[in-house]
Amino acid sequence: MDASEKERSEKSVVAELESVTPLKLDSKGLPLIPQPSDDPEDPLNWSRAQKFLIVAIVSLVAFFGTFALAVANPAYAQIAQALDVTVTQASYFGTSSIAAAGVGSFIWAPISNVYGRRPVLIVSQAIGIVAGFGSAFAKSYTTILVGRFFTGLGIASGNVVTFAVISDIFCLHERGRMLGIVTVALVNGPHLASLPGGFIAQNVGWRWTLILPSILTAVCWVVIIVGLPETLYVRGLPHIESTGQFHRLRITGTKAVGRKLRLIDFARPFQMLKYFPIVVVAWFAAVAFTLGSVMPAQTVSALFRIFYKWRSARTGVTLSVSTTIGGVLGELVSGPVIDKLMERSRKRSGRVRPEVRLHGIWPAMILLPGGLLMFGFCIANHELPRSYIGAAVSMAITCFAVQMITTAVIAYCVDCYKPQAAEVVQLLNFARQEMSFTVGFWSINYGEKVGFQFSGITYACVSVFFFLPVLWIMFFGERLRARLGEPGFNKEI
Repeated sequence: MDASEKERSEKSVVAELESVTPLKLDSKGLPLIPQPSDDPEDPLNWSRAQKFLIVAIVSLVAFFGTFALAVANPAYAQIAQALDVTVTQASYFGTSSIAAAGVGSFIWAPISNVYGRRPVLIVSQAIGIVAGFGSAFAKSYTTILVGRFFTGLGIASGNVVTFAVISDIFCLHERGRMLGIVTVALVNGPHLASLPGGFIAQNVGWRWTLILPSILTAVCWVVIIVGLPETLYVRGLPHIESTGQFHRLRITGTKAVGRKLRLIDFARPFQMLKYFPIVVVAWFAAVAFTLGSVMPAQTVSALFRIFYKWRSARTGVTLSVSTTIGGVLGELVSGPVIDKLMERSRKRSGRVRPEVRLHGIWPAMILLPGGLLMFGFCIANHELPRSYIGAAVSMAITCFAVQMITTAVIAYCVDCYKPQAAEVVQLLNFARQEMSFTVGFWSINYGEKVGFQFSGITYACVSVFFFLPVLWIMFFGERLRARLGEPGFNKEI
């Protein structure tokens, strides 16, 4: 089926639905996608107050997950001295947990599609909390490293299941903005973590950079138990009478009727590799996240200590303020813009074309390579007065760009394959985590070898190079998706 045939099919379906039952419309008079059922148990029918409460809770889950992995970033030099290892080896506390978070998503996402979002979040976050406290009180480098791995494995659910929750409760016209809220929480967790991390390491001790996030994650875990209902809902089945007002707050969640967990479910994300547009944008988003967000966060502790003789507190403040400002401003622009692009496209063509979301990336493709160049040249010319100001501004610029790219890419992928939202975000998360965890192994060494100005040029060129295939998807992605067809699993979700 080509794009024109798909357009005619979509319009015929709308006409058929209108002849049977009145379509439910959004505030702009456009049909809601998907159409909510008449079942009050359908999360699409829940009150806006309840939906916004859920957004707040899952945003906290996403935020504290990545926050927990990054609080120790400004303290790597101090940790290295305390444990008698190199700064690069100390940075493995962060990179190992990032890698584990990428692996963990392959465990939690398929389970959440069968047994529900709520029990998965409760169990997985509990694992992360226990491992976090374990690593905080461990004595040896190896034991701490193992604890950090399982911390990342546990909190990985916040990187994936939270986005599935948003797709469960919001229709297309609001989904981009709400996904953006969770995205800004996820991306800026590491950024804000550096602010208390530096002061804690300097004034209380580096072990508290592991204890504090475990305490905060435990508080968030209590909030999940008390306030997050089950959002998984299987469409197309007869309505089932609820067993009480609070049945969706049971610890066990609400199992999806008629669904069983199979071994193949754990490989579903790899099946999405067949859908080439997802692969292209996922790879690009991973490159942008690695270079624009993780690379500065993982390197400034060592670079600022070497070149500027800064202690962990000052480094933490600089890293946190610059990256957080950039990320928040990026989301304030990105979320509303991509929803407006979608709304305008639907009004013009009368159908959904997810590729229009990707046009929200254009400003980022000026800012990202520009910020990477600026960072490299500022570090290379560290002897100049106040060159650190330029480095801080460059980190804000790159994080602004990363936020715009991440929000647009996630919204695009979920719009294309909404029933497979968990698997798609899982694939995006895996690409992002597994690529970014390598930063600690090569970024500083590469800069020292070729010069940081040339490493900045390299990173800028790499970011532009991986954007080129995204251009092709912007203009021909719809035609390609039509040829590839739709995934055959999870259609009822």
